[in-house]
Amino acid sequence: MGTLKNRLSISEAVRRVVLTHPSVLDCMRMRVINYSSLAKLIRDEVVKVGGFKDVSINAIKIGLIRFSDKLGNKSTLESHVIKLIARSTIELQTDLKVLTLRKEIPASKLSELIAKLSHARFFQLTQGTRTFTLAISKEAEKEVIDIVGREVIEDAIDDQSAIILVSPREIINVPGVIAYITSLLSWNGVNITQIISCNVDTILILSRRDVLKAYNIIEDLILRSRSYKQLLHI
Repeated sequence: MGTLKNRLSISEAVRRVVLTHPSVLDCMRMRVINYSSLAKLIRDEVVKVGGFKDVSINAIKIGLIRFSDKLGNKSTLESHVIKLIARSTIELQTDLKVLTLRKEIPASKLSELIAKLSHARFFQLTQGTRTFTLAISKEAEKEVIDIVGREVIEDAIDDQSAIILVSPREIINVPGVIAYITSLLSWNGVNITQIISCNVDTILILSRRDVLKAYNIIEDLILRSRSYKQLLHI
């Protein structure tokens, strides 16, 4: 239970609850939601988040309407996303491996690794807080082991592939493009092992068993976005 000093208003509690439900947020932006039904659905969450003893459905409904009025126009945002996807292309790389390396690698070894693998068929190095993640073409694995040694390899994932989405430079400034694509893949049961962003390239690392399905989904999305863009002249 919150104190009088730090207790949230009903409107703020409603806002925080809605922000944890992206699908609800989308429906509110599109104005295709029944606020009374939604208020009943989230009532228990609002009570817990706000630390209230009780909250009326009508008060929650008012909070929902106020929050909805502050949301941006989803159709405008989606039109920007669709235009970017329509101007994107995709590439496919297969026979990859993902290695997780502990950060105890000497800087000299890391420099040697980058120098030798920079011309590999596929090479992506990502630095985390405690590890490096290395996505490489399968044939380059021996070189990696020869340079850094097996003892620093914390994890290895075989049978991986990569879908590379090449987009216009505007992708850097337009929110929601990657969320749009990853949500679509999630709805179709596709798991993503790694997501790597490199300027205008978005690299999705997936299991080989999922990659063709994912490729077809994204390719179809690009083609439909192009048709939609032409149809609506956006």
